[in-house]
Amino acid sequence: MKNILIPKFYKMYKWNVEELKIQVGIIFKLCRLRKGLSQFQVAIEVGLSKDYIGRIERGETNPTIEIIVNICNFLELDINQVVTKENESQLATIKLEILELEAKLKNQNKKKS
Repeated sequence: MKNILIPKFYKMYKWNVEELKIQVGIIFKLCRLRKGLSQFQVAIEVGLSKDYIGRIERGETNPTIEIIVNICNFLELDINQVVTKENESQLATIKLEILELEAKLKNQNKKKS
């Protein structure tokens, strides 16, 4: 078997599976909200249910690599951004942006009513 050469700039992370599921969900949610999309819109495009998209975003399920790739492709997101470990400070910043985007989206929907 041939050895695979890995560039030296890759840093090894020991993932906790729960942490990875949560990070994947947070990043997907951020990208979805930045694009102004609903969970329903993402679900339709990738062939899943809205409820399943919600479970992914909350880190409650373990999506297959195929599902992760399909969501990344639809959101135009490099998979490296999803699986490169973020530190607590970076995740806190992402969560804050999510809250701001959700509030903005909620206000936009109120104006439409």
